[in-house]
Amino acid sequence: MPSSRREKRRRKTAEAAAELHDFNQLGLDFASATSYSVPLRKETKLMNQELIDVLEKKIGDVVEKYAALKEENARLSEEVQRLSTDREGIKSRVDAILGRLDGI
Repeated sequence: MPSSRREKRRRKTAEAAAELHDFNQLGLDFASATSYSVPLRKETKLMNQELIDVLEKKIGDVVEKYAALKEENARLSEEVQRLSTDREGIKSRVDAILGRLDGI
C-alpha cells in the first residue's frame, strides 16, 4: 500500500506541472517575482520628470481657469443683484402707474 501513496503524489506533481504548461499554451505571461523590483533606468526617470512637468502645467492651467471663473462669478453675482434691484424699482413704478390708471 505505501507504494500507491507515492504514485498518487507523483500523479499530483505531474498534474501540477501540466497545469503550468497549460498556462503557457493559453498565452498567459506570468512575470517572475524578481522582475518586480527592477531599478528605474535613466530614461524612465527622464520620462517621469517630463510627465510631472506636463501634469504641473495642466494643474497650473486649471488653477488659472478656476481663479478666472471665480472672478467672473463674483462679477455676475453683483450684476444679478443690481438687476434685481432695478427690477424691483421698475415693478414698483409700474404698480404706481397702474394704480393711477385705476383711479382715472
